[in-house]
Amino acid sequence: MATRPRDRRKQVLAAAARLFWQHGFHRVGMSDIAAEVGIGASALYRHFRGKEDLLAAVIDESLDWLEDAMAAAPADVDGTIAAVSEVVLARREFGVLWDREGSHLSPEQRRAVRRRLRAAVERVARPIADQGLMRARAVTAVLASVSYHRYEITAEQLRRIAEALVTVELPGVATEAATAGKDPQTPVSRREAVLVAAARLFAERGFASVSLADVGAAAGIAAPSVYNHFASKHDLLIAALNRGTESIWLSLHHVLRTADGPADALDRAIDGYLSFATDNPDLIRLLLAEVLNVPEESQETLARTRREYAAEFVALLQRVRPGIAADSAWAIVLGTFGVINAMTQVPYLRGRPEIRIFAHALLWSV
Repeated sequence: MATRPRDRRKQVLAAAARLFWQHGFHRVGMSDIAAEVGIGASALYRHFRGKEDLLAAVIDESLDWLEDAMAAAPADVDGTIAAVSEVVLARREFGVLWDREGSHLSPEQRRAVRRRLRAAVERVARPIADQGLMRARAVTAVLASVSYHRYEITAEQLRRIAEALVTVELPGVATEAATAGKDPQTPVSRREAVLVAAARLFAERGFASVSLADVGAAAGIAAPSVYNHFASKHDLLIAALNRGTESIWLSLHHVLRTADGPADALDRAIDGYLSFATDNPDLIRLLLAEVLNVPEESQETLARTRREYAAEFVALLQRVRPGIAADSAWAIVLGTFGVINAMTQVPYLRGRPEIRIFAHALLWSV
């Protein structure tokens, strides 16, 4: 009689993490995970009540690993960052799973995960004397950025990049984030009103949780009228994603055309991306979390466009620093985007000048 492997639960968690990371929570079924492990789907339900329960277990296991590594690490800055670097490279899927799929957890589970993540950031901040919490947020963002790419980077290289955020000089006095306009104006165009409302709702609730009736109500029109402007909810999402990618490309095009050399172009290009992320957090959220919800052909187009956009930054970085290897250049550029994306998604950090300082420190780090 065949015996069940002792590490079956561990195999299931690893397979689920990989599939959720690669394909997205909605596109993976319990039967897919079971097939990956070589068991029947019914066997999974002996361990997990359902897919949401399995996702929670995957995230909990990754947090257990992170907490254990940090507890065992030296209490200084180098030791803490080195420990986290090892974990995030060993569990590259974690950052994406929490950021993109965390909305599928129950409210209680989300609160528990947030508490543990907040404690991890505070642990990173503890040995940092100057503005420790602000620096720790940036450090953890750049470390988590490896979840969004698969370029080769060692834990030592990742640690050295992150440490640029610990040593860069910051304003000596705490600064306030920029405030939004006090009297924002509603667009006259109904199509624009629908698109803006959809982007906001998709970013706040997730694409799957928003109906066209919700969009119509937010835009101040009847739900059937939405079809006068967009054929489907997917078309709405594609339009919002395309607006985001075209906007950042337009800014970059202007920088490249008017630059005074590669260093000037690199500095101005990252400032342009930061300005866009600060002013359009909803579109950044969609580009990070909702691309898997459009048809495959559109996914490929969006992925190619974003890759080509990042490649312009990589090329500029290599012109400024000719000796840097391609994988390292990609990791630095995507880490810089990661810090900007993560920090501009937090309302009370959005507009803080420290974000710009962190971004430039990463691009010019050794």
